[in-house]
Amino acid sequence: MSTEQTTAWGDAEGRRRDILSSAELILEQQGYAGLTMRAIAVGAGVSSGTVYQYFSGKEDVFAALMERRLDELQRTLATVDRGLGIAGVLREIEPQVTELWRRFGRSAAQWEAKVLSGGRRGKEVAGSAQDYRKTIRALAKALAETAQQCGQTLLDDPALPHFVWDSLIGLADDLLLQGARANRVKPAALVEFATGAIERGIISR
Repeated sequence: MSTEQTTAWGDAEGRRRDILSSAELILEQQGYAGLTMRAIAVGAGVSSGTVYQYFSGKEDVFAALMERRLDELQRTLATVDRGLGIAGVLREIEPQVTELWRRFGRSAAQWEAKVLSGGRRGKEVAGSAQDYRKTIRALAKALAETAQQCGQTLLDDPALPHFVWDSLIGLADDLLLQGARANRVKPAALVEFATGAIERGIISR
């Protein structure tokens, strides 16, 4: 659906949002293979040339979409109530992680194979990688502050936030594929168990 009628000419930030919204819809419906600059332009109600004024290629568009979602997650991590405990904090961010994985997870492998392995490092791609590192740091900070408030001690290992992130991605993948549900485990029960297991695995005893 075109957004041409909703954004005034000259509204650069609004136009960029239209382009990203168009791209996100294409990714959701067609995956990374269907993400072309022409298709993005049609969805945003602009010319392909206009899209190229904002992004040098579809790789940069994809990176910008991921960066936007990661920024939202960082804001949640900064404000989530530490009194919920580690498992509680993880349950609070789980829906955002699952939504990120639903929208970009299947496409990430194609993107990485073409962009990261191929050596292309545009401005948006570099920014996306930096934003991922910021997200990991924000997760580590939230976990440390939560543990301190709850009188717990985290394991002293730099791999800890990466382990937690990868565990949440695995949980998201199962929720989306309904693997546990196929074995009559309700999603809420899986989330409860998984976040509790993650907490037990990162606490020093």
